[in-house]
Amino acid sequence: MNGRWAARLALALPGGLHAAAAPAARLMTCTAGSFALLTPAPARIIVPAATAPGGALWGGTVSVSFSCTSTAKGAKLGGGSSEGGTAQAAMVSSSGAPDGVSMVSAGRPALVLSSPGCALTSLAQHAKRWTFGLVSTAAGTCRGSLVVPVQLVRGSGAVGADVAATNPLGLGIGGANWVVFPTRRGSTASVGLSGPVPLLAGGGCTVSPVALTVALPTVSVAALATPGSSAGATAFRFPLQTCQALPATPYSVYASWSFSAVAGYPSVIANSAAGPAGHVGVQIVDASGAAVLSGPSGSTLAGNVSASGGVAAQIYIARYFATGRVTPGAVRATATYTLTYQ
Repeated sequence: MNGRWAARLALALPGGLHAAAAPAARLMTCTAGSFALLTPAPARIIVPAATAPGGALWGGTVSVSFSCTSTAKGAKLGGGSSEGGTAQAAMVSSSGAPDGVSMVSAGRPALVLSSPGCALTSLAQHAKRWTFGLVSTAAGTCRGSLVVPVQLVRGSGAVGADVAATNPLGLGIGGANWVVFPTRRGSTASVGLSGPVPLLAGGGCTVSPVALTVALPTVSVAALATPGSSAGATAFRFPLQTCQALPATPYSVYASWSFSAVAGYPSVIANSAAGPAGHVGVQIVDASGAAVLSGPSGSTLAGNVSASGGVAAQIYIARYFATGRVTPGAVRATATYTLTYQ
């Protein structure tokens, strides 16, 4: 991409005056890796019969590595990521046939720079498309990865046998590309799986009630005296009902979460109460003791289903969490969950 520069012109007059040369253009060009790494790679994906087209089946991230070379400091580059067009989003099986699964973007991407030489200047959302800007901090090369939260969702066709490890992902300029860099037109990368991911039709659980309310106890401000302290821990489970058995195949239920987090505290759900307590939110902790995060890549184990259809739901803990000097008031926090099966 050409940077902007001012061209100066000197009149050719006696005494040796001459035209001043225009500064050289500042350029940045990039190449992208041949593999787009899909993580965490699922061992299998279960597609319940009740899953409507667009329903989530798995959540994680896809990352594409890149290397950009600039001719001078201040060279600029723009790019982006999106859910791609139909051809890029639809997944295929190992046989090359459509398998009834598609990939869609599912949140804010991250540009991870692994070597110096450039810096992120902007990251903006436009509907389901994100754009970013880079600027070189010196002549030379910078490397990194564009990491995009994604979901595999139910497509409109019949469920195939698997998701192939070599699904193409559109890159480069032009067309309905997933990732846009100034790379060669029509460039592609293959989804980086070590092998095909089996698809199993069936399984799944009903949840009743669907809307869960967890009532936390009243606690004193003194119980949340310091930022990072917690109080009022209350256990809950997902009310998993009528889980369909898969012949000789136990499987697991995973929950991913979506919520508005407190700035600087990605695992703390913001307080939305009227007359709110100050500097306090709600944190959910899974059975392993890890705080849940918002987004499809932060899925947590919600339960296990036996080959006979019996279910063991995992325990979660909801608790108040101090993010500063807490003041009295009400607390209300809301999170949306999505269940998938593997």
